[in-house]
Amino acid sequence: MSRRHLIRRTRARLDGERGFTILETVIALMVVFASLTALAYTASIGFRYSAYGRDRIQASGMANRIMEDIRGLAYTKITSGLPSTELASDSRIVSCAGIYRFESCSGEKIVSSTFAAGYTAAWLKPHTGSLTVGNLDVTYGTYVTNNTPTTTPYRVTVIVRWTNGGIANAPNNSVRLQSLFWSPSGCVNPSTHPFAAPCQPFFYGQVDSPQPRLDVTGQIHDFSVDFDSFTLTRPGLSASTQEEQTKQLNVVTTLSGLTFIDSTGTNTAGNQEATSDADDEVETSAGTTSGGTVTTGALSLSHLNADCCNQIGLIASVPAGEQEHRSASVAAKGTDTYACPTTGTRETDSLSCTGGHVRAAGTTTVSIPVTHVTAGVGAANLVRIVAAGVDTIATIDRDASAGTSEDGLIDVSTSRTIGTVQLGGFPSSGMTAPAGMSTNQTLDTNYCVRLVGYADTARAIAGERQATNPSASISAGTFFYYNAGSYSSKLTTDPTLDTLTVTCLKSQLVGGSNVTWRVTVSAAATCTPKPCGVTHATTTTSQTADPADAQTRWDAEAITHPIEIAIRYEYIVNGVSEIDLMATFDPGDLFAHGIYQPPPAAQT
Repeated sequence: MSRRHLIRRTRARLDGERGFTILETVIALMVVFASLTALAYTASIGFRYSAYGRDRIQASGMANRIMEDIRGLAYTKITSGLPSTELASDSRIVSCAGIYRFESCSGEKIVSSTFAAGYTAAWLKPHTGSLTVGNLDVTYGTYVTNNTPTTTPYRVTVIVRWTNGGIANAPNNSVRLQSLFWSPSGCVNPSTHPFAAPCQPFFYGQVDSPQPRLDVTGQIHDFSVDFDSFTLTRPGLSASTQEEQTKQLNVVTTLSGLTFIDSTGTNTAGNQEATSDADDEVETSAGTTSGGTVTTGALSLSHLNADCCNQIGLIASVPAGEQEHRSASVAAKGTDTYACPTTGTRETDSLSCTGGHVRAAGTTTVSIPVTHVTAGVGAANLVRIVAAGVDTIATIDRDASAGTSEDGLIDVSTSRTIGTVQLGGFPSSGMTAPAGMSTNQTLDTNYCVRLVGYADTARAIAGERQATNPSASISAGTFFYYNAGSYSSKLTTDPTLDTLTVTCLKSQLVGGSNVTWRVTVSAAATCTPKPCGVTHATTTTSQTADPADAQTRWDAEAITHPIEIAIRYEYIVNGVSEIDLMATFDPGDLFAHGIYQPPPAAQT
């Protein structure tokens, strides 16, 4: 081949004078078509199985719903089984020598009964049916089986099938759930007690003698001391008990505590809590009796200025010697280590009892030193509490009835005496007290207001043949207040306390500074978060009696709402508010509550 001829052929190829042949094009199209066909087939299979998965999820949800509804039926409806009239028409139920069995002659026996007109049992009568779930047309069947009902559980089987959906008419278009049902012999009544249990009455008791508390807010040293709030809590206790199929008793005591809160967090001392539990359920760790006793040491906590010199702020102290005692017994006996109740006559009747008592000790003070701003003025007490030396008691006792065929009762009671609470003390030195007041902090006349001898009780009894009404009483308590050079008084239950206005005021020159000491008690005074006034004590009771027997109490409740005292305490030096505190003393509501419900009738 000549060089000229070779060049010509090369140019022809470069200029595109030749392309693909028809055969090459056909083969390429066939390859592309085959690939697309395989891809489309794979995608369609995937879509079908994805749809099938969704179908199974819908059907499983329906089967679970049916089973959950059956679990909610009374146990007697499970043991009654399916309607006898429906057995012969169900292809999954096989008659073997006159005995109907599930799916084959080796399957379990079908449980069935003849029901009266109007009998209902969700999903069991009728036990088959059809419905639409999402995009599925489903049929369901439920079956109750048991070969030996006296010794083995009942088995409930739920079957859900569908014919349409992602893969129509597939042989495995079905889901099956099974659950076992068993209940021990006992009290079973479909209307009042649908699940098996002992034929016992229900008793519940709750008692609460909360911690009396002093809450203080405001500012110290013209907001120079980092202070948000202070809380003093006094001893309190609560108890609860329940008795039906099992007994469950609990008592909790809490002794005094001190808490300061500022921008850095919370600083706490005390609030020691103790608990006793009793429970005759063998599966639990609690014993059938428990109890205890604790005596505390002294508490002290302060919140003072950080700059030089001397002090301004709050100093709180609680003396040693507070006591608490607890006891809980599911069957109180003389041999119990801890007597119940913890004071008074001991229970030995082998019935449940729980409760305890707490006792404050000595004298508790929250003082306000002010030597940082007035070196010659002694500290004043914001509050001084002298313990009554009397126990605060809470008891819940289960008692048998005088009638041998009656259920008895639950007796819930609590009582307390607070002692003397003195609020708004005058400085101990460096100033001349207002007329009729004193600088001696151990005297009542050092304080603007005081509460003396407050005592209250609450009792609620619920049960059969118990004619005693719930009672709440305030047996003692007097509120004293400074009044134009002397002291006046009112009973804590006097409604006129709610509108009482008291002002204790002294202004004088101290070391070249104009000092004003002022305590205000008035519903109209501006204090945060509520008025600086007094709320008088009240009581409330309520009960629900058996309409057929006025002596039977189903529910009884007694509450005392004690006196509440709020004051504003101010100490002003040369027009600057060095101390501006709002202090509220609240003993907390005394609460007693009892509940009784008669036992359900035994199933015959």
